[in-house]
Amino acid sequence: MNNSTLGNILIEKIWKDELIFEVRLSVESKYVNAWQTCYFDSISLDKLCYFISGYCKGSGSANYYESGDKTGNYTPSFSMRLSSNSTGHITIEMDLEINDVEDRSHRCTCNVYTELGLLEKFAKNVHKLIDADIGSTVSLLDI
Repeated sequence: MNNSTLGNILIEKIWKDELIFEVRLSVESKYVNAWQTCYFDSISLDKLCYFISGYCKGSGSANYYESGDKTGNYTPSFSMRLSSNSTGHITIEMDLEINDVEDRSHRCTCNVYTELGLLEKFAKNVHKLIDADIGSTVSLLDI
């Protein structure tokens, strides 16, 4: 796999108060660039990092993460499904909410391709967003 086939996931901290923070989650793939905003607190961001790290180490029992309810009167949510092949190449199926209709029915689902080492490093860097300043960004391709 080379850099021209790799996709990217970027998470930028755009707002915070004492308990929660808002991020802009961007996905870049061969076919689509999409973004959404969503909210985290330190516990929910820890869960995301634990999910990714567990998958990379083979200690996780799940390959699917959902940040919150995708329907109903809730804040925007996203999901990711991880799968890998025998050579360590990872496919991340990202499902983002497109906030252009009230009923939350518009979504963008695409695959982001990466490597195991990049995904492990991404999980460690995402955790740093808890204490990071507004404007801080982490990226899957932050090499």
